[in-house]
Amino acid sequence: RDFCLSRGLGDVYKRQGESFIRKDVGLAHVEDIAFRSRGLGWEIEPHRHDKLTQIICTFDDSWVVQLDDKRYELSGNWLVLIPAGVVHGFVFEPNIQGYVVSLNQDALEGTCDADPQSTLPELLWVPSVIEFRDRQQIERFMTYIKLLKDELVSAEAEQGLAINRLVQMILLTVKRQQHLQAVSAGSSGRESKVLLAFRHLIEQNYTKHLSVQDYAKQLHVSVSTLNRLCQGQLNESPKSIIHQRLISEAKRRLIYTRQSVEEIAYTLGYKEPGYFSRFFKLGVGMSAGMYRKTSVIS
Repeated sequence: RDFCLSRGLGDVYKRQGESFIRKDVGLAHVEDIAFRSRGLGWEIEPHRHDKLTQIICTFDDSWVVQLDDKRYELSGNWLVLIPAGVVHGFVFEPNIQGYVVSLNQDALEGTCDADPQSTLPELLWVPSVIEFRDRQQIERFMTYIKLLKDELVSAEAEQGLAINRLVQMILLTVKRQQHLQAVSAGSSGRESKVLLAFRHLIEQNYTKHLSVQDYAKQLHVSVSTLNRLCQGQLNESPKSIIHQRLISEAKRRLIYTRQSVEEIAYTLGYKEPGYFSRFFKLGVGMSAGMYRKTSVIS
């Protein structure tokens, strides 16, 4: 198995979501957060989806979000974007108001790639935690979600086209909110694009072990520029960010799969498992085997 799911939304989409994709009934699914989480004590245990990207949004409420090894305590108006493959879990306030939008990853990529000028594919790679600060933007976003929810149960002509357009508008709103958040944090538009493109390239190539020079060349910037942007905006060197992606995936597989350390090493592009083991211990502070033993989720 590629991952293990415990109870919660993971089970829901293991049973319904993944079969929903195999039956090819469409691009999207929308439901109220309370619909599933109320019966689970408002707590969704950590899990991951290989074929679903999800958008979770809540307004005037409090909740806790886990994305891989990061934890966020949110209060107010928030949107969380969870690309396929990212481990995530939630603790919601009782009777929280909000929506879960689940998107078929394969169909979503095809929808985004249909427009070569679109920058929306960038959203599919990096998890985001975004605060809504404009009431008008919240109302517009909620309108798109409600329209999508209605469209999914309608039998109108050109239903597929309408669903695709609404999904694109939802993703575009997420993209705009990302931009506003970056601007408010002092990052220029060009710098944000370079960093997002860097993340995108890492996601596509991290198992190939490309050098910082290779990434800089593909981004059409100098190594020094890439280093300055990463240090200035992320407080990390480009090499460290590349290594973090490898370590993050290794941690996911150690916890959520039954692959051996050697199999994980080969999956991550290492020709020698011993080199991977040294790399992991240097980056995490313990061996991969010890990390697996101490990180088992009960």
